[in-house]
Amino acid sequence: MSLPPPEQRPYPVSHAVWTVPNVISFVRILLIAVFGGLFIGEQDVAAIIVLACAGFSDFLDGFLARRWNQVTALGRLLDPAADRLLTLVVVLGLAIRDVIPWWLVIILMARDAMVGTALLYGRSRKIRSPHVTFVGKAATFCLYITLPLAYVGYEVATWLNVLAIVLSLGAAVLYWISGVGYVQDIRHRAAAARRARPAADGPRMEATIRDSEEAS
Repeated sequence: MSLPPPEQRPYPVSHAVWTVPNVISFVRILLIAVFGGLFIGEQDVAAIIVLACAGFSDFLDGFLARRWNQVTALGRLLDPAADRLLTLVVVLGLAIRDVIPWWLVIILMARDAMVGTALLYGRSRKIRSPHVTFVGKAATFCLYITLPLAYVGYEVATWLNVLAIVLSLGAAVLYWISGVGYVQDIRHRAAAARRARPAADGPRMEATIRDSEEAS
């Protein structure tokens, strides 16, 4: 029997907060705010360095969490939240400075709105957030490359900017594929929970009836 891919293998999940991967995720969120301020202030060299550090931390926290068995419930929330926040800040900053078109922003933000709605739906039914998949990580990594490349092209050569936007559109396709996968995962688990509920309620109802009969 073949093993599932590493990103889908179960890891023990703890409720610890101050683990090394979680601290890295917190730092990444701080770096996102720093990047936004620097980029809007047109301090581009410093902004790109901060962005590179944030991108590397995205790989590092997940790698360490699995390597050191420090997968936590908080980390499973922080990691994708930081990814979406970074994507939001980057694309908005680039669009505000006319580096990328606003239609690309809409495509990416619509995906995040879809996933966010699905996560809220799952949370309301006490369904755990899905694992971040390899496709999702790959899409985010590609955006981390193509969006800065669009900026370089904007400053250096128009053809490079156009190429980067086309590549960003390809990354957006992967981004949507991963998003649809997350939504389907939540939908399937919600359906499984609904099917399991009557089966669990049946024995409890029978026990209640027996207790009431014995009491009478």
